[in-house]
Amino acid sequence: MARLSEEEKRELLSVGPSLSADLAKIKKTARSPFHKPDGTVDYAALTSFLNQMNVLLGHPRKTFRPIEGDWFLL
Repeated sequence: MARLSEEEKRELLSVGPSLSADLAKIKKTARSPFHKPDGTVDYAALTSFLNQMNVLLGHPRKTFRPIEGDWFLL
């Protein structure tokens, strides 16, 4: 495994704070496409995305199978 030179170490240390600030800005403005503006999950968008991925990947859509039983382990 190659070791970093002193110059490379100084460069990485100088870039760190600005990179952290940039990532914080991105995180602050980022929004999940599966969340509504109020922060709750948009299940319609999530279901639509999953169905589109199934079509894209060539997986047939599975039919709903009710869960049966009265004793379950989590």
